[in-house]
Amino acid sequence: MTGFSKLLPVQKFRAAINRRKAAAKVQSRDLPGSSSSLGLTHADPPISSPWGLPVEIQIQIFGYCGTADYLPLRLVCRPFNELLTRHEHEIVRQYLRQRRHGTLPSPIDHERTYTRNPEDDVLLLSDLFPPSKSARGGHLYTFRYLNGLRQRQKQSSRLCYYLADRIMDRFVHSEPIFLRTSFPSKKTERSALMKRGKASMWFHLAPIMYYILYYLESYMSARRENTNMLLREYEAGRLTVPITLRTRQQMYHDIQTRILQKPPFTNTTALLATHHCMHLLVSYIRYTMGSETEIDDSWISSLLTVAPFGRIVEFFSAEIGDGGNQRMQRKDFMYNFHHDMTAHRKDHMNSVIFGRSSDQNIHTSVRELWFDAARTELASRQAVPHEIEVAWCWNSIPILFGCADCQPREGWKA
Repeated sequence: MTGFSKLLPVQKFRAAINRRKAAAKVQSRDLPGSSSSLGLTHADPPISSPWGLPVEIQIQIFGYCGTADYLPLRLVCRPFNELLTRHEHEIVRQYLRQRRHGTLPSPIDHERTYTRNPEDDVLLLSDLFPPSKSARGGHLYTFRYLNGLRQRQKQSSRLCYYLADRIMDRFVHSEPIFLRTSFPSKKTERSALMKRGKASMWFHLAPIMYYILYYLESYMSARRENTNMLLREYEAGRLTVPITLRTRQQMYHDIQTRILQKPPFTNTTALLATHHCMHLLVSYIRYTMGSETEIDDSWISSLLTVAPFGRIVEFFSAEIGDGGNQRMQRKDFMYNFHHDMTAHRKDHMNSVIFGRSSDQNIHTSVRELWFDAARTELASRQAVPHEIEVAWCWNSIPILFGCADCQPREGWKA
């Protein structure tokens, strides 16, 4: 009897804990983030937590974290690591629903349109780059996927910032009379003009940069798939190699045309905006290097295709001197760019299929990367000539950017 009386309080405590867990499980079924909506099953073994909360609630909490938080959270404790590992799929889906207002990424179709509001940036980016499909059906929602979206967003945002900085810097140097008459002795207003002008251009360019990044990544992926297909044909004895450089360039032009004839570029407005932004990007790469003339700029096409946006961001950062020793930044950029080009030339598949032409620059001019195919597509849609892009600066100062096919309009041409 004595031993039984000592164990009785322990048994009561365990029974109370079990009743509390059962009540919490019943209540969680009525919550919007219950196990049925999160894709959990009752067969999932329980995971201990410092919070003492059901798994469904913990997944909702982790869904509010940032993409950079998940790796440090794994190191907090073993229960956190187990939960993040076991329920990675559900947590990523919950994260995306929070940022997309209840929806999940889906491929862009012909009917979907996007605004330039910051809230649509997340929708556009995740729809342009949806998660990979699983062999079992569905999609692979992983922390790696979220990190890829975050890296694309950061690179696009930094590139927009650098372009906006270059545009306003050029505006100030090319319009000294306007600045003296509009701001005769007010340096604070001039600095406000620069600040608001950069913010306006940044806001205007941000969503368009996603389209450019999508095009460059799609183009590079299609080129790799084309090379793999040619290699299979060669190994089967149905292809004579090497393929000439002219034939290779025609192949790549056809790839570009196919990309431009599919969503999101079936929307002519999106295609025009991307066309003008690509003109702006290339012209300011030339301007930063001190030359805007039509010279042998095949290196720009390599800059855009070998490592899309990564090396361009390094290029502008080095030229502007953002973030440290400008000389060292330029040296690092040249080293990284040379390393990329060397690795590309040493690609075994390219050398087998294209022979010596694999060592040559594919695009002898940057026009062969986008502009020729885009202008042909715009002409086929009867979109030539077209309106010029307008971004409004402080006090309704219009800053224009476009191409040679734009209709003339009053304003400062970026």
